[in-house]
Amino acid sequence: MTEKTTVLKLAQVTKKFRRFAAVSKVSFAVEQGEVVGFVGENGAGKTTTINMLLGFTSPTIGEVEVFGQHISPATAHVSHRRIGYAAGDMELPKHMTGAQYIHFVMAQSGGKKHAKRYGELVKAYRPQLEKRIGTLSRGNKQKIALVAAFVTEPELVVLDEPTSGLDPVMQSVFLATVREEAARGTTIFMSSHYLQEVAEVCTRVILMKDGGVVEDLSAEELAERGGKVVTLKSYKEIKPPEHARWPSSHVESDVHVLAFGYVREITPLLKWLASQEDVIDLDISEHTLEEEFKHIYSGQDDKGSGDE
Repeated sequence: MTEKTTVLKLAQVTKKFRRFAAVSKVSFAVEQGEVVGFVGENGAGKTTTINMLLGFTSPTIGEVEVFGQHISPATAHVSHRRIGYAAGDMELPKHMTGAQYIHFVMAQSGGKKHAKRYGELVKAYRPQLEKRIGTLSRGNKQKIALVAAFVTEPELVVLDEPTSGLDPVMQSVFLATVREEAARGTTIFMSSHYLQEVAEVCTRVILMKDGGVVEDLSAEELAERGGKVVTLKSYKEIKPPEHARWPSSHVESDVHVLAFGYVREITPLLKWLASQEDVIDLDISEHTLEEEFKHIYSGQDDKGSGDE
């Protein structure tokens, strides 16, 4: 089996702004061909981390490598030729038309050899190419930024909140583009605060909270975080079943309410439910990944009794 190349690597990276640590002791590596979702709430440290990966700023402590080379603001331009980049609300040259800007980006990387990809992306995104960028809406500016990020067929694409400003149709087009690039073997590192969005296309998800990595999950591990949400109401207190996740209970007007998550086989759960007495109401619903994200962020990612 061919050993994959490490494309991105952070080793114990900390970035401080005076006394405030925006990123603290972050370490992870991304291999060639991975599609990695970098997820966290606003202020979690995602953009600061991406800025260090791109060499826009240097870490206070730690090492950042891209394509096996140490990255700093002085050397970043070398790796940029192999990277596509787009961010939500990205600053683009207002005086240029969309076509002028995209062709300028293409000229930095062999221009004409990317003509086919240019045509494919223009057909998919339908950007307003002939208007000056400064006159475009937020969504149309984002289309230009995304076409420019992918048009040079880069080895690595770094995206920071790439669907910001896009309507649902264009969000679907973007996800289709990511799938196409992944099939080509492109390495993609994309930040978002929507876990469900990145779960659709990513092979791996890294979750950030308060400047640090709190979860690093494969797509398969992330899928297992779904499951069911069970809520029971009873005239007497009920203890949660084995393997219940983040159980909680309270009393409403002399009625005991128990809620918990469940990700195991459904048959043991049904047997447990059938054994409960005095149940006056029962609700079983899907536990979405966005709800899982909220539990992680609220500090409730407690796996419950007996779940190892």
